[in-house]
Amino acid sequence: MEIPRRLIELRQAVEAADNRYRSNRGENATVALAVWSDATAALARGIAAYADEAGVPHREVESALQRATGRHAPFD
Repeated sequence: MEIPRRLIELRQAVEAADNRYRSNRGENATVALAVWSDATAALARGIAAYADEAGVPHREVESALQRATGRHAPFD
């Protein structure tokens, strides 16, 4: 399955936000968590939209995205 670049970029944004959250403390961690939450929500919406557009199950898109990026999906 061909994964759109926008989904790969969203997945990378989630990964970057997760790394920022894990490396911060206190107020900075709170801000990083909010960024991670927004990025994860955007990724979930993107996966849902693409799955609906392609007519495939969401899990199939998530698995293909994981294979394309070499990372676990944020929902695991």
